[in-house]
Amino acid sequence: MGRTKKGLKRNNHTVPRSYLERFAGEFMQVSRLRLEDGVCKSEPIKRSTVVRDFYLMETADGHWSDAAEDAFGVIESGGIQAIRAAVDDRLWPLPDEHRAALSAWVALQYVRVPAIRQGGDEVADFMLKLNVAVNGKPRIRRFLAERLGRPPTEEEVDGHWERLTDFNSYKVKQHPNRHLKLIKELVPKAAGHFFDSAWWICRFESEALLTADCPVVLVPRAGDEGDGVGLATAQMFLVPLDRRAGLVIQNCRGADREFPPSGEIAHTFNQQLVLNAHRSVFHHPDDQPLKGLHIPGVRVSEISIEADPKEFLMPDGWRGGKA
Repeated sequence: MGRTKKGLKRNNHTVPRSYLERFAGEFMQVSRLRLEDGVCKSEPIKRSTVVRDFYLMETADGHWSDAAEDAFGVIESGGIQAIRAAVDDRLWPLPDEHRAALSAWVALQYVRVPAIRQGGDEVADFMLKLNVAVNGKPRIRRFLAERLGRPPTEEEVDGHWERLTDFNSYKVKQHPNRHLKLIKELVPKAAGHFFDSAWWICRFESEALLTADCPVVLVPRAGDEGDGVGLATAQMFLVPLDRRAGLVIQNCRGADREFPPSGEIAHTFNQQLVLNAHRSVFHHPDDQPLKGLHIPGVRVSEISIEADPKEFLMPDGWRGGKA
């Protein structure tokens, strides 16, 4: 798959370093809670959320490119300037230039994270295995005939069928280009939606916010908690801009506003961030925002698929073995 990666930007931050600085203490360190084991340790933000080669894309001629990282850098730069205007300069409502930049930043940060890619992988895994199950041995027979240049034996067909229907023995992952394509398509649409929505900001003096490796939270509408939530169906979107400022984007038009802080609001914000986290939660080393929160373990999956491909096994294929 592709050729040399020499000279490319390979240590990819899935959450921007410039953003994590707003939760960092001395020497640019953050406290990181690992959900898989509950261990909380200090680490430098230069290592936080780094995934090797995560945003490299394969070009049509088989080479690898880091062009996505360059494009993300432009959005990150505009977004952090808007955050500084809103938080440090206390500029509110934001002028359109900053509003557009922060809308794009929030949209990018929602879709770029590993949790979204994992969800895509889970869908790809299920669909391929479902395809195997319902098309049965006739599809395998045709595939082998094309690959071998001759009709396969029944033993060859049966062997491939046995291996491919041992669904628990393998996982399918989508090509990374699929995720990058989703980012390219979704970010402009989501950014436009955010831009047109009502923005509320809450500034804290004593309470502290945390953030996570999925720092954009989609809050479902009351009564929809068990049905899944998406950009179109969420009641609101929560984004901690800084350890002292939280952004709430309402999923409707309306006037921007500032609303008064409270310990309850900070607690709710932080709890939602922790529940939304994929693998890690981050906070300023001097803060204690985890106190009193329910800390879940790592989610086994990002997509709820109740069906089992084994339920659809058809050795003769859904067409009864007909070509």
